[in-house]
Amino acid sequence: MNIVVSANNNEEILVFPVVPTDIELSNPQNNIEFQTINKGTLNLIGDMGLRTLSISSIFPTHNYKWLKTGSSSNGWEYVNFFNKYRIAKLPIRIIITLKDGSEWLNMPCTIESFTYSIMRNEDIKYTLDLKEYKFVKVV
Repeated sequence: MNIVVSANNNEEILVFPVVPTDIELSNPQNNIEFQTINKGTLNLIGDMGLRTLSISSIFPTHNYKWLKTGSSSNGWEYVNFFNKYRIAKLPIRIIITLKDGSEWLNMPCTIESFTYSIMRNEDIKYTLDLKEYKFVKVV
């Protein structure tokens, strides 16, 4: 599995050095529940909501042999990338591919939350929360 993030139409691309063991994608549906006089509770099927993704792992600051090909051992590059695009209020794109090369997720998103801390060995432990971003065309 590989995780790649990009910004500004691939102007800046980063390969995650470590893929977490579990990645959970939430795909909500905005159903509406209401009470009727005779039928009790009804549930109307709504539109799909915005998908969310949470990733927790480490950004290494040492050149380990097990890092993903194309990634960086400078964990601060990743921290700076996410902080830069949060401050700029620009969406990024996350692409997750499976071992066979097939695409599991390709989603433009906003950075909802990014927390990180420095571990004793100076690697950076982080949690990144992303939410789907839909581009709006103004006509």
